[in-house]
Order: sequence, then structure tokens, then C-alpha cells
Amino acid sequence: MISDVRVPKISLIATALGVVICLIGMFVDPARTAAAYLVAYMSCLAVVLGNLAMIMIARTTAATWFVALRRQAEQVTATLPVFAVLFIPILVALPVLYPWTHAETIALPVRELVQQKTAYLNVPFFVIRAIVYLATWIILGELLRRGSLAQDHGDTAGIERHMRVTSAVGLVAFAFTVSFAAFDWMMSLAPAWYSTIYGVDYFAGAMVGALALLAVLVARGRWRHELPDSVDADHFHSLAKLLITFVLFWVYIGFSQLIVIWSGEIPIERSWYVVRMRGGWELLGGVLVAGHFAFPFLALLVREFKRSVAAMAFLGAWLLAMHYLDVYWIMMPDTPRGSAIGYWLDLGSLLLVGGAASATWAYRRAGESPIADGDPAIDASLGYLTD
Repeated sequence: MISDVRVPKISLIATALGVVICLIGMFVDPARTAAAYLVAYMSCLAVVLGNLAMIMIARTTAATWFVALRRQAEQVTATLPVFAVLFIPILVALPVLYPWTHAETIALPVRELVQQKTAYLNVPFFVIRAIVYLATWIILGELLRRGSLAQDHGDTAGIERHMRVTSAVGLVAFAFTVSFAAFDWMMSLAPAWYSTIYGVDYFAGAMVGALALLAVLVARGRWRHELPDSVDADHFHSLAKLLITFVLFWVYIGFSQLIVIWSGEIPIERSWYVVRMRGGWELLGGVLVAGHFAFPFLALLVREFKRSVAAMAFLGAWLLAMHYLDVYWIMMPDTPRGSAIGYWLDLGSLLLVGGAASATWAYRRAGESPIADGDPAIDASLGYLTD
């Protein structure tokens, strides 16, 4: 059991420093500050949502190997309530971030395209949808987390059936809410442009980030002796196999979107990629191809790498950095003053959001067992052997 209820000082310091930097940025360059905050928020939220998806997928498919790791993912999803609070600055910055909030100032003919979407892209409806998205994720996360904790105290069979049904239904709700949240909070930064698989692209990156964080957390648990020795190379091996699957899925979705849009030869659709092929953004795109795909793909082909705690922890940290850069490359060129400058605002925003999330994680996991002791499959999971 984890009895230390103290929040790590580094989380509190990071949050405080992030708040100070963002407050200064609000006076120096409010538009760039809002953009940096939105990117940090969406990148961190994706990792948490990916863990929520992983819990529901594992529950629905009765994935035995994941039971020993599931509590780590549940503790990550326990941070979802703080993301509802952290969304408030985005609501305040709506007029700065989103051109559709003042469509009359957009140049023709793009203005006409945006005005055709007014029934959907308007502030009241935007806020209502945001409340629905956040409430759905928080409810799902809390139901699954509390059910798992309740299993530690008995009635495991009844709770297991309930959790499986909740997860199956929740995956449907999750798919819709995550897709539309990506449309609303990210894609509408360029309101005249659209892609029907934009939400899938965000989900793919979220799963890579979630599995990367799990690799780091499980390694941390091993090194701090919070997790039993039976959580070993076989579990890391299975985690690595799932990670390489989503790395491939991420590059497949991204390349499919590029090919479809580019081959369509429609200028307003191509414009999204044209912006990202110049001005330094093409260099970041190259970094993502190498760092988010090529390196992890090649590394995860090596059996010894997949079974090494240290190697997987390193790769997890690496992919978390790549995930942030991926969201940055997707969003920042479309934001006000969307250029590759103002890194101190990017850092401050990441410290604020990441620090607040990590502090919440530390606080809410206090007193909990690091593994799902009451799950009927926990013994089989701890004794799991991969091929």
C-alpha cells in the first residue's frame, strides 16, 4: 500500500513556476500564451484519455496480462477532474484562439465557408459540448476506478461483469466524445479546413502517449519496489508489442490523411499541409517521422529491448516528448502568431498543466494498492508469460 499522502514538491514547484510564466505571458503576449496553453492541455489530456481507453479495451477483451498494470492506468485517469478545471482558461481565451468566434473579421472567401458552420461553431454550443465531453470522461474514469478499488474488498465477480459492460458501452461514448473534442478544440483552429479522420489521428497519438507513460510508471514502480517482482519482462514485452502496434497505427493514419488530401488537389484542403511544409515546420515534421516512428519502430523490433525495464522506461520518456511535439506540430501553425518562437511560454504551459496533473495523480493514488489485488485474474496476470 502507498501511505505517503504528500504531493511531491517537484509537482508543486512545476505548477507554481508554470503559473508565474503564464501570468507574465498574458501581459507580454496573450495570444501566444493562450496557444501554448492549449497545446500543453491537449497533449497532456491525450495521455490521460489514452489510459482511459486502455482500461476499457482491457476490461472488454479480458486482457489477462494487463490486470497487473491496470491500477497504474486507473491512477492516471484519476487526474481527469483537474482537466475540467484546467479547461477554464481555454474558455476565457476563446476569442483569442478561435477565428470562428469573430467570423466577420476573416477574409473572404474563407469567411463564407466559416459562416456556413455557424450552427455548430458558436460559443454557447461549444461550451455545452465541452461540458458533455469532460463529464463523460470523468464519469467513466471514476466508475472504472471505483469499481476496481471496490474489488479489493469483495464481490469481485459481480463487479467484474458490471465493469465489462460499462467498458463496452463506454468505448462507444469515448469514440464519439474524443473525436468531436478533437474537432472542436483542435481542428476548429483552422475553421475552413476539415478532415474526417482528424479525431482518429488524435486518438492514435493518445494511445502512443498513454502506453509510453505506462512504461515509465511501471518501471518507476519496479525501481521503488511498489510493484512485485512478478511484474517483470513478460509484462513489458506485451506492453511493447501493443506500443509498436499503435506507433504503426499513428503513422498509418497520418500518412493516409496526407495522401487523401494531397491527391485531392483542392487548394483549401492542401493549405493545411502547405503551412507545415515551410517556415521551419517541415524540420519538426522530419523529427516526428524519425523520432515518433522510425526510432521506436526499429527499437521495438528487438526482443531484448522490449524485455528491458530500463530500455522501455527510456523509450516511454522519449515517446512522451515526441507526443508533445506531434500535438505541437498539428496545432501551433494554426494558432495566433503560430510560429516556432516563444519556447518559454510553451515550457511554462507544460509545467502548469503537467505539474497540476502530476500533483493530482500523487494525491489521489495515496493509500491505494499499486496493483488490482481484488481482480479475479490478478494471480494469472502476475504469473503471465508471453511468447
